[in-house]
Amino acid sequence: MRRAAFVRRMLRQYGSILTVTADNAEPKTVHALIQAMNYKNKVSSKEVWMPEGYFDNSHFSYIGPPECRLDQMRGAVLSCSENNYQVIRAQSVEVGNQILYLWAVLKELPGEETDGGF
Repeated sequence: MRRAAFVRRMLRQYGSILTVTADNAEPKTVHALIQAMNYKNKVSSKEVWMPEGYFDNSHFSYIGPPECRLDQMRGAVLSCSENNYQVIRAQSVEVGNQILYLWAVLKELPGEETDGGF
């Protein structure tokens, strides 16, 4: 089995269904893996430190198919279930001059506030 076909099969089998929207592009549905990065203590490049043992779960890693080029999209937002994520950085991973998958760092967007029916 070719490597790219293997990766696609794994994403379909184990990934979540996401809707990707970007500036001036049609929405696209893909299977991809999203997982919390669990930053510990240092949460930004500005040397901001959090209390010892604190985990910031607002950033996520993404592994997705090569057909959805997040690295070439502007303003890409991913939607999965009730969560929305903004793409912070994305890059393709190539082996033998073939793109196998894309990885990205995502930031969870705040959800809509509800008034609780009051």
